[in-house]
Amino acid sequence: MKFLTLAVLCGLAVLSSAFTMSELARISEEFRVMFDELHEDKDAFVNLARIITRAELKLLNEATAMNLAESWSDIEHHFDYTRSLIAEMILAPEADEECLLGLTEEIVAEQIRAADEMSNCAADKIAIKEGIADEFRDLVNILQRISTAAAEYTLFTYASHNSFIDPEGHIEWLERNYQNQVDFWENVARAEAQEDLDNLEINRPQLVEENRQCLARIQDAMAEVDRSINQRLPRCLGTRR
Repeated sequence: MKFLTLAVLCGLAVLSSAFTMSELARISEEFRVMFDELHEDKDAFVNLARIITRAELKLLNEATAMNLAESWSDIEHHFDYTRSLIAEMILAPEADEECLLGLTEEIVAEQIRAADEMSNCAADKIAIKEGIADEFRDLVNILQRISTAAAEYTLFTYASHNSFIDPEGHIEWLERNYQNQVDFWENVARAEAQEDLDNLEINRPQLVEENRQCLARIQDAMAEVDRSINQRLPRCLGTRR
């Protein structure tokens, strides 16, 4: 592309004031090819950005689901053992069924509370991630419009310039706007989009870890509830009248 750009610029340097329409058509076609290549480069990056965004969200959702499954399994493990103790104790002649059933209901209530809090842990992080992704999607959509416009620049110049009266002005406009497009794409748009992509990737492990820590606090709280219930189990024996 650099060679083609140089060739076009050299062509401009040798043009005389008697600029022919055939020369204008030839140079315009060369710029059309250059704009099309720029458009294809932009489109390729935009498509890649969309793929990466979807992949990052998928990885976050999968990691969050795994955290949830592991945490719930740990909570269930504690309460399953306690429920098995209650099931054995309730068969004992001296068991207070009402007392034991009350502890069973407490376990169910605590599990419901744990599930709600665990959902909040996941929803909070996913909302943050999707918020970041939404902002990035907006940027990608803008880049897509810029990319599409690049493919139409050459045609647009014929509508906005009087090529018969000022063909050199027409070509100079193409040259100037092509360079502006390249500079903006390389130094502003692509750089900003790449930074956002990097942030998506960098933030995902942090969000997953924050989610894990949130769930760990719930696990600790449920473990404490389980210990409390186990400590109260003996009270449900030998008290039935």
